Amino acid sequence: MGGRCHRTGWVRKRFSWIVLLSCVALAGCASESELRRLDPALSEIDLRQGRIAVLGVVKFQEPDQIRPPLIAMLERAFREERRDIRIIEADRVRAALGEERYRRILLAYEYQGSLESSVLGEISDSLRGAARFILLARVEKDRTRNSARGVTPGDAGVSGSTYAIGVTGRDALVAVHLYDLSRKALAASARYEGSSENSRPVVSPVSPGGGSGATVEIGRAVPPEEQGYPTVPELAQALDEPFRTFARDLPGASLPAGTPPPGRKR
Repeated sequence: MGGRCHRTGWVRKRFSWIVLLSCVALAGCASESELRRLDPALSEIDLRQGRIAVLGVVKFQEPDQIRPPLIAMLERAFREERRDIRIIEADRVRAALGEERYRRILLAYEYQGSLESSVLGEISDSLRGAARFILLARVEKDRTRNSARGVTPGDAGVSGSTYAIGVTGRDALVAVHLYDLSRKALAASARYEGSSENSRPVVSPVSPGGGSGATVEIGRAVPPEEQGYPTVPELAQALDEPFRTFARDLPGASLPAGTPPPGRKR
């Protein structure tokens, strides 16, 4: 009887751990991508007639030098997705604001994640009606990962190694904001997840018993390149699709069939 109770208690503990691990896994897989705000008064006519000026893209606690490729990606993605809206490049905005003011505004946005109405007034005065809207983004998370996928045994006559496709990935979370300078208010905001991967064949540390499709996370003790893994994708590559998604979420975009309407979590 005592043995039976002991076994029952062990089963209950094991079941509790399974449930707990399942909840953690589900929480970890939950998507953070969503359009958080879209002013119902904002229309496609406003966007087309008012024009959008790109202020910049920042990453929290990172030097200014990382910004140019991120800004270029935002401008390219938005221009390709919304050919109906005129974009004013960040270089022109910086020239209108002046270098010192431009850097001060982006630094404040980097740390606060938003622009105050007084700052929007400064930008509006400097642009002198060239654009009604200001577009900018802030990278909030940036992580890299390495894994081995599609494991297959090597030719025993040549090598006893196991081969796989080595994958180096980059995952990012970016917040995007569109401000209406005429009202000095936020017109739209969103937070999107993005990722990019590089891959190539590598010698895998997984034994043949690992099975096809096994994934192995590699530690940081040895750089991925020295393990035969490809280099880490540029951060701008991981931001390409998030920037395109924001452009498509704004009024007037031609959405592909099956695309969820703005405001719905992805």
